[in-house]
Amino acid sequence: MRNEASLAGRARAAAASYRLGMEGSAGERLAALVDALLAEIARRPALGARVAPLLGELVAAQTRRDPIGLADRLEHELAPLLD
Repeated sequence: MRNEASLAGRARAAAASYRLGMEGSAGERLAALVDALLAEIARRPALGARVAPLLGELVAAQTRRDPIGLADRLEHELAPLLD
């Protein structure tokens, strides 16, 4: 069962907030996800190798102010890697 406490759950929650136009909440959720993801990567370096290419895409979507693209990558690409 998925829950928001899991990394995948956090990615999906951030994606949902971006889709709903809740930029402030989405940003907070994304920041919490990144913090938790960095801590997990420190424990499991192989995870970092799997998600590194996608992190660049997330930053690019955020830079071009594309919340839907960011949400899509969080939900459909990052979350499955973290399940």
